[in-house]
Formats: sequence, C-alpha cells, structure tokens
Amino acid sequence: MPLPRAYLIDSSIYIFRAWYVYDESITDSKGDPSNAVFGFCDFLYQLIRQKKPEYIACAFDSSQKESYRKELYPEYKANRDPAPEELKIQFRHCRDFCQALGIANFVSERFEADDIIGSLAHRLREQGMAVTIVSADKDLAQLILGEEDAWWDFARGKVLNHKGVEQHFGVRPEQIADMLALTGDKIDNIPGIPGVGTTTASRILKKYPTVEEVVENVDQIADMKFRGSSRVQALINKHKEMLPLSKLLTTIVTDMEFEEEPDISWNGIDDDAFNQMSDLLALSEAMQKRWFEL
Repeated sequence: MPLPRAYLIDSSIYIFRAWYVYDESITDSKGDPSNAVFGFCDFLYQLIRQKKPEYIACAFDSSQKESYRKELYPEYKANRDPAPEELKIQFRHCRDFCQALGIANFVSERFEADDIIGSLAHRLREQGMAVTIVSADKDLAQLILGEEDAWWDFARGKVLNHKGVEQHFGVRPEQIADMLALTGDKIDNIPGIPGVGTTTASRILKKYPTVEEVVENVDQIADMKFRGSSRVQALINKHKEMLPLSKLLTTIVTDMEFEEEPDISWNGIDDDAFNQMSDLLALSEAMQKRWFEL
C-alpha cells in the first residue's frame, strides 16, 4: 500500500515564472499588478485539481535579513538585484491566498524556502510519509531520499524518483550538494572549481563520492580516464580550500525549528478569507467558482 503523500511547493520559482509569463495588464481591484498572483494561483489550482492532496504546504523566500548562509559567506547571492517593490507586494498576496485556501505556508527570516522544504520533508518522512518536492530547482533533488519520494518539475511534467535523479543529473540525490560545490552556482554566487562543469563533477563523484573524498584523493584525479584530468587536478588543488564552505552553502538544512509543530493537512477553503482575497484580486465569478468545484 502506498505511503500517504505530502506535496511541498517551492513557491518562489512559480511566482517569478508567472511574473515573467503572465501579462502585466492583469491588475487587482486597486489597479496594482497582480499577474504573478494570478499565475501562481492558477498553478496551485492545476496542481490541486490533478492530485487532490491531503497534505500540502507552500514554502516562501523572504528578504533574509538574518540569513544563515550570508553569515557563512557574506558574498552569498550578492550578485542578485532586490525584487521590485510591486513584486514583493504580490508575494504577500500569494501567501495570503494560500492562507485563504487553507494551505499551510511557511517563511523564515533566517532560512530559505529550500530549508523549510528540507526540514518539513525530514519530519514527514520520520512520520511514515512520502514527499513530492514541487520545483524546477535541481538543488532540491538532494531531498529525494525515500523510495517513494519524488521531485516534480510541474511546468515540464518531469517527475523523478531516486533513480531518476541519478539518471537525469548524473549523481545520486545525496551527492547533489557535492556536485554543486564542485561546479559552483552562479545564480547564488557560490564559488566552485573554475572549469569544472556537471559532466566532470559527475565523473569525479562516481569514483570519489563526496567532496571530502575528492580533497583527500586530489592527487589521484590526473589518473582518471577523462580528457583534461591533469588540468582538473591542478584546478581542484588550487581552489580546494573553498570546497568545504561551498558544500555547506549548497547543502539544504533539514533540522530547522518551527515556532509550532507544522500541520500541513489540507482541510479546504476558508470562505471569508477567500471572499476577501477574491475582492482584492478582482477575481471573476467563474474564477471563484472553480475553486469550490475541486
């Protein structure tokens, strides 16, 4: 019999996608842009309509004033421009809409949405549940540890289990953080080994499964049978002091504390809150009605 399944949603990626995809002419009752909210809510509707989840949660990123990772590495995400104010407002509306739908939602000033998802997944797995991580971010594939767990890129319809992650990304889920430590992550401004891409990192990690083992055996890399192995050995030797920190930055936290024990059961819509959000977002009667037909 399959385990009960929880859907843990990396909300920010779908809000940003809607911000770029949906027309800016979509506005709320105040005339402010609401295209990101509209797109995110449509995504939620499609997911719920397909899966009818009993357990579901949305994790959101915040401005991270007390960022755990920036404490470790002040340059973390320093290359990113802040989100426009009008998008920040839409993020708040997305959280409020989740609340109106009765969907558990979480945000932290210290940890990222990835860490919230990682910590929820760890708790739920201990309670005998399977988790589906809804995201297009490969970082979160490191959480697919249970036999029935899945990483779901909703927009592309791609679902990967533990074996699927290895086939798709070239490393096992538990090696994703090691791979990202070797390659670096330009989006998050995480330093890696210059000139080492995912293919090379995958080859190295097949022989030396962790960053720690790579560092211990760095003098053996030139003997590996891939083109440029001597050059890669020299590069790793030159930059190996950054690898432990890079791995710490790319490893998702799974033991963050919550203010109270999370309950992600979905018990349906809060009518009053939903009506208020519908008025604010100027939802048509048809758009409102479809939620109650789920």
